[in-house]
Amino acid sequence: MNFLDDIFNSFSPPTDRISKMLEEDFFWQIIEDSLEQANNLQEQKYTLAKELNNLVADDIVGFQLRLENYLFSLHNPEIWCAACIMNDDTDTKHFYYFKNWIVSQGRELYERAIANPDELAYYFDEGFNDDDLYEFEGFNQVTDEIFMMRINKPIQDYIDESSLILFTENSPKPEFDWDDENMLNLQIFCPRLYKIFIEDYFDEEDEEE
Repeated sequence: MNFLDDIFNSFSPPTDRISKMLEEDFFWQIIEDSLEQANNLQEQKYTLAKELNNLVADDIVGFQLRLENYLFSLHNPEIWCAACIMNDDTDTKHFYYFKNWIVSQGRELYERAIANPDELAYYFDEGFNDDDLYEFEGFNQVTDEIFMMRINKPIQDYIDESSLILFTENSPKPEFDWDDENMLNLQIFCPRLYKIFIEDYFDEEDEEE
């Protein structure tokens, strides 16, 4: 039996809509625990769900609010630049998955990215991975899946409406004062990422031909 099918009578939905985010250190500890127990993104989603399923409903909502706050902070042209380079072009949907991936990889990577997206080059020296793009499509859906499984209601029913401004899943592309389709601009804003993922990677491909 899947652990999400083990529905406990003790799970009580919040009595009021919630606007309070989960405490930062607690949020990141949950993320780190999910990373330690997983070898890939699918396993991480499963272990994250296990971690969250042990929390009271109010804290699960607080986790989602903290996550959306971080995703909101990543919704900017510089992060878009990194997404374009690391995922070989992007659109609003895949940009959202890229932001999910950044948060899913833990506090250190997130803080480097938010300070300077080009700092993501610190973690990679071989360009594109062979298995997946740097995206995590289902990461932001785990809490909603828990709520739907346990009480058959979406988690947004318990989120204070004023907090919904943080939710960027359907937000338009960030506003630019530069042309993001111009490769030169991508190189200017994220030079190290550009070298690893564009120059070096395609130079290696040319050498193999």
